Amino acid sequence: MNDTYAVILFAVVLCGILLRLLIKAPRSSGKAVSSSHPSLADALPSAKHYTYFPQIRQALSRADYDYLLKNAAPDVAKQALRERRDIARRFLQGLREDFSNLARLGSIVAALSPEINHKQEAKRFMLRVEFRFLYALVWLRLFTGTLPLHQLEILTGLVGRLAARMGEAMTEINALSAGQLTGKLGA
Repeated sequence: MNDTYAVILFAVVLCGILLRLLIKAPRSSGKAVSSSHPSLADALPSAKHYTYFPQIRQALSRADYDYLLKNAAPDVAKQALRERRDIARRFLQGLREDFSNLARLGSIVAALSPEINHKQEAKRFMLRVEFRFLYALVWLRLFTGTLPLHQLEILTGLVGRLAARMGEAMTEINALSAGQLTGKLGA
């Protein structure tokens, strides 16, 4: 029985560490910049939470759930499952923050674009609708006590793809602005 309590304690500590990573990491990373002149990339909105999905997936996996139910005392298993749902809710809030930051960055990139593309604007609008719908679905399922790992994975993938696209757009803007700068200097 001592081994069971050790495993349960380990699971609870792991959940606590994940929760701490989700809450503390984004705040402390912004303060770590020691330069008196922060770069443009530091000043722009960014996405960080979605990168923690592998840890969340493990904590919410069916195998972990089954193991807890099989090996833990019922009250300890209930507490651990409650804490895991809380971690999933906090992760979901982090995904919403990531998406909001990336959508803001998308607006900035669109404003810097030399031409307005209505097709791109429609895609951005539909992406917002899709995110909000999936977010509401996952939130509702978490609220009712289920762990919607598949929908959370889809939502995380959506945020991850948007982050990759914004990274590509920023690289392109940097390349264009560097080309314009060298063109002006050479003239």
